Parts: sequence; structure tokens; C-alpha cells
Amino acid sequence: MTLENRDIIFVSNALANGGAARVICVLAAEFNARGKRVGIAVYNDFDGEYALADGIQKEYGPQGSDTATKGRRIAWLRAVAKRNSSACIIAFEYFVNMQAVIALAGLPNRLVISERNDPARVGSGKKTDWLRERLYRHADMLVCQTDEAAAYFSDKVKKTVILNPVKEGLPIPFVGKRRNTVVCFCRLNKQKNLEMLLRAFAIFLQIHSDWTLEIYGDGSERNSLMSLASDLGIKDKIVINHGLQDVHNYVRDAGMFVLPSDYEGLSNSMLEAMAIGMPVICTDCPCGGARMVIRDGENGLLVPVGSENELEAAMERIADENGLAEKLGTAAANVRKKLAVGEIADEWIRVVAQ
Repeated sequence: MTLENRDIIFVSNALANGGAARVICVLAAEFNARGKRVGIAVYNDFDGEYALADGIQKEYGPQGSDTATKGRRIAWLRAVAKRNSSACIIAFEYFVNMQAVIALAGLPNRLVISERNDPARVGSGKKTDWLRERLYRHADMLVCQTDEAAAYFSDKVKKTVILNPVKEGLPIPFVGKRRNTVVCFCRLNKQKNLEMLLRAFAIFLQIHSDWTLEIYGDGSERNSLMSLASDLGIKDKIVINHGLQDVHNYVRDAGMFVLPSDYEGLSNSMLEAMAIGMPVICTDCPCGGARMVIRDGENGLLVPVGSENELEAAMERIADENGLAEKLGTAAANVRKKLAVGEIADEWIRVVAQ
């Protein structure tokens, strides 16, 4: 499909298996429902794409990963923008942002770019930082997920902070006796530091032998996690399932959700676990997404990055302290209203319309 006559065009690396893609699809659906003509320019055609609402157009760019493909993509993006000269272009992720700035040079389109991870760790490096900073100054607005991420860029970059929306259609918060199960759903990559979760869980099992651990997700770390479970002697207590788009229906009655990331932008899985009323434990990791939402001890628990002992202690608190799990889960569910799609879309619309 060729994108034409669009009001808003998102530019995404992919529409599958990632928080950025999920947020794009949620926002696109909301804008579409408000009568905006929405399109998505997509770099890569992957299996398992998130579903798009009727009326949203999609166009794929040149496929490949070599240097020549990058040049072709810039030319393709420029052609898309020219065909839709009144459209606001919204790019997600640092390398897409940089290419979009180059592609739209001299064109009338409004350009909004968005960092979707910790800029100090993703896309960082002396040369990249220098180039990214200077290219970003040419965008009409940079949207970051956290205050810490926004502070990474100079005041010469026009920037604002908008949190992620909590997607609609999640199951209502569970009420009743929870299963003795720790759950995590996320991509299985190094950033998430799931090895720390397994090590902490192995300690936790020494005094909570009736608990199990369920992990849902796909990624490069699956085999190494299974190997570590065997080494720790806890393989029979752990299940690693493939990622499910309706995972919330399977985990809503679990005892707690744990996300031990080394760094994050703003985790969608954390927000969704909170929205369905789960007691949540997250690392207080850069670039500050968890602490933007979690008030430690009130609607979740924060633990230091890399500390399996403090993570295990937090798991013990939720398992053992009378009433704590219910208190945390009840308060956590308030993010459904605070970060409702309509509220977050209003903030994006203001940025688009400036």
C-alpha cells in the first residue's frame, strides 16, 4: 500500500515484538478513532505484527540491513513525506529519528521524533552522540518517556516528556487468593537481566518451596536462561513460555510481577502488570521509567539494579507481609486512569498540532 492523503504518519523500524511498535499501534488506533487519517511507514516486514485498526494505512520501505539500504530508506522516507506534504511525521527510535531528520530536510512536514529507550545506553557513543544531538536540533519536537532521558539532550533540542499509554482491553484487576507464582513478561534479551531474576528466585525458593516462576517472551536469551535454571537446580520450578499478546489473561492472578532490567525507557509490561492490579517489583534502572510511575512501598517496590539479594528480599516481602500484595496491587491499578490512552493521546495531539 502507498501512503497518501495522511494527516499523521508514524515511522517505525517494525510493528512486531517491541514496546515502541506497541505504543505506535495504540496511538495510531486512537488518532484514527478521532478522525485523523493515519499511516505507518515501516522499515521491516516481520511475522507477528500487532494488529492495526481499520483505516490505518501501512507502507513498507526497502528491506535489508546494509549501508546501501539505509540510503534507500532515507530516499523512501523523503518520497513518503513529499506525497503527504501536510502530514506530521512521527519517528520512533534513535536511528529512525536520525534518518527521518535527514530525509525531511527542507520539506514542510512537521517532524516529531521520539526516544524509546535509555539514550545513554542505546545509540550512545562519542560519534553517535555528537551526530544525534546535532540532527535532533532540526526536529520540531523530541518526545522522551522520562525526565532523565530528556535531560540527556541539550536545551538546543526542543523536547518534552510523555509517558506511555496503558493499552485498552486489559482484564480487570484480580480479586481473591493469588497463585504462588512469580511472573515476568518481556523480551528475552540481556537488557532485561532475567538471569538476576532466576538467581534471586533460587534463593527465594529455599524458604518458599511451593512457589513457581513463569516467564513469557521471545528472544536470544531463552537457551541461556534454561541452562542457568538447570545449573541452579530449579528447572522444575520454572516455565519459559513464548510471548503472548493476551498474556495478561494468564497471569492476572499470579502472586507478583518482577522486572529486573538493567535499563529501560518506560516498560509497557510493567505498566500493564500494574494496570491489572498485580503487585510489582522493578529495578530502579536508568533512564528512570520505573520511578516515574512507582512510588516505592505504595504502588510497587523498587530495588537497585543488579542486586539479586535485594530483589529476593522484596519478593519475600510480597509473599510474607500480610496485606502488602493487596495494598500494592490496588494502588497500582490506578495507572489505568492516569495513563489511559485518551489522556496520553491528548498530549501527543498537542505536540503534533504545535
